Amino acid sequence: MRLKFFLLLFFSCISKFAFSQTPVILRVKSEEQDDTLGVDIVHDLMQITYDAIKDGKIQLWDSHKKEVAISFNSLKEIEKNASLNFVDQKMMYVYEVWYFEKRKLFSLTQGFMFSSRLPNGESILFGYVEYEPLKNIIATASPRINANGDCYLNLNNYLSKKKYNYQILQFGEKVIDNVTDSKLIKESFIGLNKFNFDPLVHDTVESKYVETSITQSDKMSGSKAKASSDFILALTNYFHQNLEVLYNLSGNDAEVKLSNGDWKITSITFAEIWQKKNDVVNSTPLWMSVDIDNKVIDTLWMDNLVNWDFNVQGVQWLDFLRSKNYLYLITKINSDVIPVEKAIKYQKGLYTHKWNNLNNFVEHY
Repeated sequence: MRLKFFLLLFFSCISKFAFSQTPVILRVKSEEQDDTLGVDIVHDLMQITYDAIKDGKIQLWDSHKKEVAISFNSLKEIEKNASLNFVDQKMMYVYEVWYFEKRKLFSLTQGFMFSSRLPNGESILFGYVEYEPLKNIIATASPRINANGDCYLNLNNYLSKKKYNYQILQFGEKVIDNVTDSKLIKESFIGLNKFNFDPLVHDTVESKYVETSITQSDKMSGSKAKASSDFILALTNYFHQNLEVLYNLSGNDAEVKLSNGDWKITSITFAEIWQKKNDVVNSTPLWMSVDIDNKVIDTLWMDNLVNWDFNVQGVQWLDFLRSKNYLYLITKINSDVIPVEKAIKYQKGLYTHKWNNLNNFVEHY
């Protein structure tokens, strides 16, 4: 009976809104965002919005009608009186307009409403912000991206493509009060269509920000361990032959010690962009940090590294790094610091498993 009702509702909506815009309100919960998405869109939008309100970059309103402006000081009073922090809330409401044009499905995000509930059930309204003045701020913000996500993730793209989990609370003039009815509308109105799909824009190559380290140690053995040692030795020799490079990096106070040769490289950290296409993984170095006598010298960015000229095992050193044919430890993927005991599992997962499901692979490997 409910299915028949919603089919009738759907066709009535199609006839009414096929050539017009349908207002929609979505409820988005932090707890419903799957780990494979790479980001908790609720948490990050809460933080970005709060900072923008505090800095006076956007206006907070009492509702989507924008009748009463709420200052940051007033927002602080709301937080104080409710004993709640804006950025700690786990739910938000997205106001949008959906429509079809030439059989393509489009959506326009209009704004976000933030509210919460006290333990006694009382509703607390923080306010509403418009999306348009927030759009550029979102584009330049740095969300917290877990190991499953893409390091080039942009929350605007997630909003536009609906790359998050949500429930429809209102569709046109119809209030939706349960998950089943929300699902039926998604299946009937959206179907297999993709929001804001542009056939001329291809999906970017899967990319991750990865930090790795190699360490000089007599306890390591094997060909890959020797390759790591050979790299450290080759870099050490390069520094001895080009002491001005070390002077520039380490400061004047280190010049005497370095010139006497009384030092050794203990470890090296690399930051890279790893990309995967057709199951082939490639890496591009971003920067390198060298630890000399357990003291890290300044970060060396690629712009300053490309002119370095030395080989490791007969291979140009940057090509050697890209080969990954040496012993290294993954220490960070995107925003996630990787525990030492899980580093090898993540390394295996990056080469053999789906990149949006690395965490699950590591937990069950």
